[in-house]
Amino acid sequence: MEAYDEDHASALDESAPNLDPADDKVAVRHVADPGELIAAIPGMLGFCPTLSLVVASLGTHPDKDDVQVIGALTRFDIDSAADPAEARGLARLLESVRQCRNTSSTIVVVIDDRPTGSTNAEHLLRHLSQAGIEPSHAWWVTQIATDVEYQDLFHRGRDGTVSDPRASTVAFARVLDGHPIYAARHELTDLLDSDPVLAQQVWPYRGWAVVRYRDDLAAARTPDRVRDHRRDRILWVLSQVSTAEEKRPSPQDLAMVAALLRDRTIRDIMYGLARSEHHGAAEALWRQIASATDGLDRAEAATLFAYSSYHHANTVLAGIAIATALDAEPTHAIAQLLAIALDEHLPPEKIQGMAEAGISIAANLGIDIT
Repeated sequence: MEAYDEDHASALDESAPNLDPADDKVAVRHVADPGELIAAIPGMLGFCPTLSLVVASLGTHPDKDDVQVIGALTRFDIDSAADPAEARGLARLLESVRQCRNTSSTIVVVIDDRPTGSTNAEHLLRHLSQAGIEPSHAWWVTQIATDVEYQDLFHRGRDGTVSDPRASTVAFARVLDGHPIYAARHELTDLLDSDPVLAQQVWPYRGWAVVRYRDDLAAARTPDRVRDHRRDRILWVLSQVSTAEEKRPSPQDLAMVAALLRDRTIRDIMYGLARSEHHGAAEALWRQIASATDGLDRAEAATLFAYSSYHHANTVLAGIAIATALDAEPTHAIAQLLAIALDEHLPPEKIQGMAEAGISIAANLGIDIT
């Protein structure tokens, strides 16, 4: 997330929990190969960081006492992290992560390609020490790329080279799960940017779609007919999801999906798609709607996108989407709850209840969305 509280809002960029045990946490046996660990950072964050302080919180593997695993990875803007005014908030955040993840130690990677990068990294370590943050290992690197040299900031002469980030097991698992690794962070934020051209195309249909759905429900009259009409509309939305990755729905269809997401039952069911094999296609549709709308409609779509990203441990992207939703509608209740969950570093399995509820609501209507 990009803002937690006033004390560290400018320093904090995002916090990204690593994969859960079932998906193979990153194991670091005595931190013997820094080159592989550094190469895994883009896979854990979802993008290749620059001018960054990356702090990894280490804990003991649940089944192997001699193996440490990365329980959480947190990235800060390097210049903000070096600001003495940010020290208290930064230290508090890392302590919160430590307690939540039950971590025993931290390691630090400084990415700085400026001429003074090495000196900046050493200054930053002294600053962290003054704030009470004492990492067990620390390295400086100009960039995270194959064969780039890293420098051990604690032990002179123990330098080495970064492994191929594309070949890391974390990157491989991420791509297999349908989540690409972006070259830079701005590519993630661009995913949910407003599209003025598409918005102009969708705008003429937005009011029409809301009125049509409202009138159709009113015309249904009896509870059974309302239920049947709502079920038909849900099936129609699911058909839009099924093709969203191959082609963009028409402006009229995007407007209708946005209008249907105002129906609480339909919206709640859509959260269940995060647990389905169609979650990637659903994310594509939510992204398109968020880009084409504003206000509440943009917030609903961005929140659905955020939840699906969070559910699949892509918390960096989830944080960006939550910020997008709250910017569009600051009082959006679910976006606020997700922001709190991310702020408190809750692992993805702690928020799965929303997806389970959506699946259950759909099942009560005779629809299997899994």
